[in-house]
Amino acid sequence: MKLLEHFDHPEKRQDKEHFKHLIQIALADGIIRDSEMAMLHRLGKNMGFTDPEIDDLLATANNVAYNPPYELTKRFDQLYSIIKMVLADGNIDSNQMRLASVIAIKSGFVDDEIPALLELLLNGIEKGDDEEHLFRVYRKKIMRL
Repeated sequence: MKLLEHFDHPEKRQDKEHFKHLIQIALADGIIRDSEMAMLHRLGKNMGFTDPEIDDLLATANNVAYNPPYELTKRFDQLYSIIKMVLADGNIDSNQMRLASVIAIKSGFVDDEIPALLELLLNGIEKGDDEEHLFRVYRKKIMRL
């Protein structure tokens, strides 16, 4: 970790950790395809990263210490973008899904819920459902709230 990263705001640190997870998902099948790289750059820009920061995060993706956000909506948002990355190249790789499950566990989702949650996200994203709709479905059907 660079010295200046110690002074990052906690949300910026969480964004960097999450972005590194996205990179790991893209790399899980052994290569980052053009569609995945384009999505990484688009998501990185949306998170407020500059091109040099994105390049640095790509170079250091193996160093991930994860401190998930406290808010359920933010954790769901991160898992949603993880699954979007899984789908970015049109291939659903078993290594990517295994890593997505690990990230879901680290994010604090209940082990028993994770298979249904990942299936909900995969199917919903493929159908074009937006994140807010999928979150409502998750809370209603999986969490039973």
